[in-house]
Amino acid sequence: MTVSVCIRGDLDEKTIVRAEETAAALFQSIDIETVWAKCAIGLEGDEAIRQHWFTLRLRDGRPFIPPAPLALDALGEAFLSEDNVGYIAEVYYQAVETLAATQSAELPQLLGYVIAHELGHLLLGPGHTPKGVMRAAWDRRVLLEIRQGGFKFSSAEGARMRGVWQGTAPSGGDAR
Repeated sequence: MTVSVCIRGDLDEKTIVRAEETAAALFQSIDIETVWAKCAIGLEGDEAIRQHWFTLRLRDGRPFIPPAPLALDALGEAFLSEDNVGYIAEVYYQAVETLAATQSAELPQLLGYVIAHELGHLLLGPGHTPKGVMRAAWDRRVLLEIRQGGFKFSSAEGARMRGVWQGTAPSGGDAR
């Protein structure tokens, strides 16, 4: 998949590159290659969805409506249509940075996991799983797993995303 990364604000480039590497490794572990592009004009609409060309906006800020602490909607959002498909996701850099600081997490690593989660929604649609990167809320245990490198996409998430990626499963729908 190709991800066009659009940076909104004065964000640390080295942190973003390391976060991209983390997210790419998560997708590589489920046999999906990730190509990162600087905010390039790419495909849009149905063609973007068919060719897995996604736009990721990294915003220097927080969501407009503050959600519960550790809830992933505090950290990012995937924009999906009524039929649960989409090609644009947004990650709130400042919110991820604050969480990393308060939980003694490494910012580039946590940012990479949040990016992977939101891109996962673009492949899987809405909904969450009880385990793995696509789970709804990340508590201290999850943040510890991230630090230790043990937090991955579940095998079910990987199989479903590969199916979408290879065109053998519809994109969108419930991630469960």
